[in-house]
Amino acid sequence: MSSVIKTAHQQATSEPNFHTLCMNQDVSGGIPRLFWEGFPFCDIHHVTTPNVLHQLYQGIFKHIVSWSLPPCYGVWHFKNGWSMLEQIGGKERKHMAWILLGCLIGKVPCGVVLAFRALLDFIYLAQYSLHDDVTLRYMEDTLKEFHKHKDVLINLSIHNDLDIPKIHSLHHYINSIYLYGMMDNYNTEMFEHFHIDFCKEGRRVSN
Repeated sequence: MSSVIKTAHQQATSEPNFHTLCMNQDVSGGIPRLFWEGFPFCDIHHVTTPNVLHQLYQGIFKHIVSWSLPPCYGVWHFKNGWSMLEQIGGKERKHMAWILLGCLIGKVPCGVVLAFRALLDFIYLAQYSLHDDVTLRYMEDTLKEFHKHKDVLINLSIHNDLDIPKIHSLHHYINSIYLYGMMDNYNTEMFEHFHIDFCKEGRRVSN
């Protein structure tokens, strides 16, 4: 990796060009030396755990919503995303997820409904407070169902490709549950609440 970055530095004519040369080799030019080089017994891929709030609701579900909105004029699509709306949080996103599929039935092709249903099923299954081999197989089946129908999103020009990191991350959820247990053990939603209660509210009171 360091040799790729060094070569890119020598050949690059600008900062964007440097970034392009690195990415062409699947290397992020922003990290010249890996911080885990001195940890020979550490599998860095096991350090980052799945994240229900940021990967599923603010990632996968956000993609589903953006793919569901039709291109039309005179309608506000919140081009900057729901995150720009002050009162929209994780709870509101979950409520939106409850009704979205029902709103799409009869309005979009069957393949789109099946693909979105598979992703929504995965989101709900991932949040189970208890898992066994059966429920984990359900999660695996939903991913297979999504991949079975995902081509419809490209065929309808809903998205150019599905090479999306957050969709790729779904394939690591089952293994993480085997390794670390239920999502409640490492879901950042819990710590978000602590951050609000102990940091944000304290800061508002002190200023």
